[in-house]
Amino acid sequence: MVTIALCGTDAAAQAFKNAGSAGSQFLKIGVGARASAMGGAYASIAEDPAALAWNPAAIGPMHDISVEADYTKWAADLGLNFVGIIVPITDRVNIGFHSIWLTSGDIEITTIDKPEGTGEVYDAGSIAVGMTGSVRLTPQLSFAMTMKYIEERIYDVSGSTVAADAGMWYNTEYRSLVLGFTVLNLGFDHGFAGKSLDVRYAPLSLDEPPVKAGVQTSLNQLPLTFRAAGSFDLFSMFFEPLKSQRLTTAINFIQYSDTQEQVALGAEYAWNDLLFLRGGYIFNDDELGWNTGVGLHLNLTDINITIDYAARDLGRFGLGHCVGLSFVYH
Repeated sequence: MVTIALCGTDAAAQAFKNAGSAGSQFLKIGVGARASAMGGAYASIAEDPAALAWNPAAIGPMHDISVEADYTKWAADLGLNFVGIIVPITDRVNIGFHSIWLTSGDIEITTIDKPEGTGEVYDAGSIAVGMTGSVRLTPQLSFAMTMKYIEERIYDVSGSTVAADAGMWYNTEYRSLVLGFTVLNLGFDHGFAGKSLDVRYAPLSLDEPPVKAGVQTSLNQLPLTFRAAGSFDLFSMFFEPLKSQRLTTAINFIQYSDTQEQVALGAEYAWNDLLFLRGGYIFNDDELGWNTGVGLHLNLTDINITIDYAARDLGRFGLGHCVGLSFVYH
């Protein structure tokens, strides 16, 4: 018991020590209205392009062209956008493309002399663009990898890098139990450069030109993330499966490189594959907590359309909202 307590204290101290050590924090904001409504307990769910951002291997079981677009209204008037597409190449190989970009809108510049604003504005933004390849080794087991380009910008200063995601998706075929494992944002540190970091020093003598120099920024790490996930239909797991109803229950264990570990629990009730009610909770997060949402699924002749909405508790930052629209072409 003493050893366990000491290890727990050590881990907590290390997590606190690493706080603020990683940049590109927009990569930790969950995308997809359905995934958001389930509290981000999504690394073992394989039914829409949002899986590209949670576990790339979860696109392995998909057999149709799928497209999804989502918008999230985040804290401090930030907006997070997601677009993803999945294209089957063969019976075993799928490819996917996705982009995530965060926008701030115009921010007015203030100074000590003009605290009410100078009339000038600037903005900030971040973007990640990824390409995924998945291989379905068996009907139950898929592996995948994503290569992505990441860039962050504020005013005229920017920095970029590349990173990789890797994942595994496994349908145990035991009473609907599905497992997922993923490592995200495995990449290179990056710094920033731009005109605002350029400086000039006056020469030591009049016959010498000005000295050009630049402020060197410290390197930012990426928020390395590991997820271990499981999900199942509660009715099939413990009772008799129902034809017209499902209650998907999911749990994710999450470890970030810069914060303490978290647990996400999520659930989705489906009625006739038409109406969906969702909820989720994130444990051990200073701000994020409960999540909830709804979805409507329409089966047409050659296309399925899904409309989703999620509300997210952002703690002291109020309420976040996410809307999503997805299409599946048969």
